[in-house]
Amino acid sequence: MAVRMRDVAQLAGVSEATVSLALSGNPRISATTRLKVVKIADQLGYRPHAAARSLRTDSTKAIGLVVSDVANPFFAELAGRIERIAAAQGYSMVLCNSDEDGRRQDGYLAGMLGGSQVDGVILVPADETTPGIQNAGSSGANLVLLDRPIAVRGNDDTARRLRALPVVRGSAVQALDEVADLFVRLRHRRIGIIALPLSTQVGRERRDLLIRSLTKRGVALQDISVVAGDFRQHSAEVAVQRLLASPRPPTAFFAADGLMAVGAMKALRRAGLRIPRDVSLVGYDDAPWFDLLDPPLTTVAQPIGDLATAAVGAILALLAGEPAPSASPPCRLIHRASCAPPPNVRP
Repeated sequence: MAVRMRDVAQLAGVSEATVSLALSGNPRISATTRLKVVKIADQLGYRPHAAARSLRTDSTKAIGLVVSDVANPFFAELAGRIERIAAAQGYSMVLCNSDEDGRRQDGYLAGMLGGSQVDGVILVPADETTPGIQNAGSSGANLVLLDRPIAVRGNDDTARRLRALPVVRGSAVQALDEVADLFVRLRHRRIGIIALPLSTQVGRERRDLLIRSLTKRGVALQDISVVAGDFRQHSAEVAVQRLLASPRPPTAFFAADGLMAVGAMKALRRAGLRIPRDVSLVGYDDAPWFDLLDPPLTTVAQPIGDLATAAVGAILALLAGEPAPSASPPCRLIHRASCAPPPNVRP
């Protein structure tokens, strides 16, 4: 049986792309990694296919970025930052929009990675796991997960590869604790959470972190209401309608992403409620124009610059056959004018 590049990559503990670059003498591969790959290839008797070697002896100098919704201000700004940082390193960027559709995402992954259009991909997963992500993991593709983790089950080779993928995402722990502290200091005791889809790890995480911080400060669990949205404005409008229809509606609302915060604000106004006089509202994923809203929106800001830098650094490390650690820079709460005590506790 002929020895394949995959065999060399598995024994060397690197990706197939790294093997290809190392054997072609690419200077971006460290001397240590190149010597290791060359030695293993020689031991196995691997010889690159002459036609393939003539077609591609170097990288594309391009990286792919698949975001879940390019219309979301957070991802639009993040993509811009990543493109500028990649360009400074001599790489172009291919941007794709999955539109929160796992099948569409998988099509982009297959096209970019399988067709050798890019050297690696930075991916904002549209779902916890998809066949395309599984295939990328099993093939040892250069892949960095951004903003959202994935669910990995089992302990086979593919599962181990997926667990080893670098994940770059903001840490929400401190910022959501500050959100809970803000609500409690203002004496809100009925809280409505407009969550991200609870089928996703990030959705469950943001919900659970906020609930834990609220109950730690004495808010009764039965006074915390959760309705999940789907990252879109309209879903938050529907969620607010449901929360306001309860016998004891919330006096403070938390929307777990930026577009849903805008939808919540629209629904609260449509219900005749004034922010913050009648209800308080905190959002997530700050946008440059949130301070221009009426009132300016208090929100959790993700560290976009740090995320972009870490994501590009991770993918370039993978391409060089070097360790690519995960990163979790902290988010921060930006205080503006959308929060105040509920009317019934004012002097």
